[in-house]
Amino acid sequence: MIDIQLKTGELWEIDGERHYLEQVMGGGFLLLRSERTSAPYQVDVGDGGVVSPTMAWLKAQIASGSARRIDAVGGSKARRIAERREDSFEAILARDPRAFVRQAVLIGLDRMGHYSRSDQGLRRAVASIWKAKPLQLGKHRQPAPSTVRRWLNDRGAPGLRQLRSMTSMSSRVPRSLRLAPSIHRQMHRCAMAYWAERGTSIGEAYARLCTRVARINRWLGRHERRVLAVPSKESFRLHVRLTECWETVAAKYGPKEADKRFKACGKGLVSNRPLLLGAMDHTILDCFAVINAKGWRLLGRPTLTVLIDVHSRCIVGWVLSFEPPSLFAVMECIKRANRPKLHLREQYPDNPELEDIFGKFDEIVVDNGWEFSGTSFEAAMTDIGTTVRWAPTRSPTYKAVVERFFGTLNSMLNRKLPGGTFPIAQLRAWELDPRKDAVLTLDQLERLIWATISTYHLQQHRTLGAAPVRIWSEGVRECGIQVISDEQQLDKMAGAYETRTLSRSGVSIFNLQYHDPAITGPLLEKLAAREPVRSKAEGSARAKVTIKYNPANLGEIHVWDAPAGQYVTLPCADPEYAGGLSLWRHQRISEWKREGGDERAAKEAEATIALKDAFEEAWPDGQLGRRKRTAARLLSSPRIQQLAGKGMRIAYAEPRHDGMAPIVPTNALANERSDNGIKPVRPPRGRKRKPAHRRPQQTSCEPETGAFPVFDHGGDEWKEFQ
Repeated sequence: MIDIQLKTGELWEIDGERHYLEQVMGGGFLLLRSERTSAPYQVDVGDGGVVSPTMAWLKAQIASGSARRIDAVGGSKARRIAERREDSFEAILARDPRAFVRQAVLIGLDRMGHYSRSDQGLRRAVASIWKAKPLQLGKHRQPAPSTVRRWLNDRGAPGLRQLRSMTSMSSRVPRSLRLAPSIHRQMHRCAMAYWAERGTSIGEAYARLCTRVARINRWLGRHERRVLAVPSKESFRLHVRLTECWETVAAKYGPKEADKRFKACGKGLVSNRPLLLGAMDHTILDCFAVINAKGWRLLGRPTLTVLIDVHSRCIVGWVLSFEPPSLFAVMECIKRANRPKLHLREQYPDNPELEDIFGKFDEIVVDNGWEFSGTSFEAAMTDIGTTVRWAPTRSPTYKAVVERFFGTLNSMLNRKLPGGTFPIAQLRAWELDPRKDAVLTLDQLERLIWATISTYHLQQHRTLGAAPVRIWSEGVRECGIQVISDEQQLDKMAGAYETRTLSRSGVSIFNLQYHDPAITGPLLEKLAAREPVRSKAEGSARAKVTIKYNPANLGEIHVWDAPAGQYVTLPCADPEYAGGLSLWRHQRISEWKREGGDERAAKEAEATIALKDAFEEAWPDGQLGRRKRTAARLLSSPRIQQLAGKGMRIAYAEPRHDGMAPIVPTNALANERSDNGIKPVRPPRGRKRKPAHRRPQQTSCEPETGAFPVFDHGGDEWKEFQ
């Protein structure tokens, strides 16, 4: 058996533990001792017996990969560090191009066998090597004999001239401390003070170090006549960065920031087929959208809601809105994800598979926003057969798939959007800078988003190694596409509700009419019969109904049919306007249409008054005079003046031949009576009282039928009121 070349002192790693070779004994036995405990390494041979390892055993361990030599014999500390490095060939040559020259020289000398190690002998040997390899070594300078002699002693042994042993370790080996131990301790304390206080900067910590060193030098100058060197700010900064770890960052910025920097990421979301797992989230786009509703109007920065497939990274559905994330935008996104993208067939005729990116997910990962954490969302997902998984709080990396897509969208779309091309005065009114802010119409923005997502589907994905649409197509060919059988059920379960009146013309809400003659007639006939008789209006039948609608899509509403126990869908009478229109956008358009309403109202009032004057001109003079006298009588009525308030009181005087007489001032509700409180002599008015002997006997404290007592505060007595 041919043995392996071994030398005493070699370091071997066996089953993850380091051992050094102490002796090669007779019979092929090896004495290996543990580097940690110095105990001899023993091999179990069965039946509880152990023996020293043999050369055959070592060969078997090398063949199985359980044993490897990790360090050459001898050498300096730098050489031992170089032996433990596992750099690749390209990394070694990039860091030290002369490593290849050293290896070629040493391998060439080992192959020569017998050569003189004198200066002259080494020069002749190196010259012969240069002559044998002119292409590889011709552009390099030949080393000096002393350098070659040092290489032979420090860089491996014959047959073990590895390239990593040839690399230069200059500035890659920890240096011994050049500062005094006391200065190093003070520098370490100031570094820990920097990590202990959040508001402390490196400059302030270095100033504290300089103050302490100056205090030490003053004491040394008085007692020992010497001073210590002050470390530079760069040395202190390097020491601070060397002490950066989880504990120091957690002390300065908190555990959350420390986890963000150092905590290892988990496995992430995993799915082995399309539509098995999806992730949904929102983001605000870095652009502004406008709409032309009889003049350009600024909508603001839109919010994009996306639903992405984890397996293929395809965007199955997305919704653009201009309001905070809501349950209704989420429901609309799920509905759009369930629909085939047929409109992409005309835009991308060479890629028909883009229209097949749709379907229902088995499970969706969402965050803990209120639009996802409510019972309405969970109930709707349970009804359609989709499981909801809530990500841990304050952990955006849990949904790294969708967060990474937002970064891709930002680089593909937001950073390439052009600046606003609207009039400068209009942009100033919006307080927008076209050099910084992108301003697009809503239609332009939606087309750009569709184009960006379609391009993203067709480009090669770095993680997948293929285009997302290809991964999607391969997956759905095997398992098919599952869809939601009834999309309207989502709006019926999680929609907003209102109480409205159903008439022959349908239901009116938000100044929109929802009507279908084939649905409205039978439904009204069924519900109107159940209305209370007193609330029924004469003429056309009406009924109070409860409706549900999706604020993210006003294209239809759902009317509750109580006798049938289900909702009936009514479409909007103007589907081109309301289809896909959100309530927020509809309200903004309505507000813009009402702008300038005061001017229109004044014109309408003038037209109404002109029409009324035309009617009054056609009235007879007597009828017109009677109307004027009635109005004058109402104006002079004390009761009308009392209702009108103090500012509307009118005083009248008797007429004279030259006009109205001067007004006589009066003092109403004087503090003193003019009759000095004399009791009037006339009898009180009222019906004649019956004699006392004819009055029926009262058996209770109740007053007579038809009469009851009333207290007169002016006369301090009770009076009978009929």
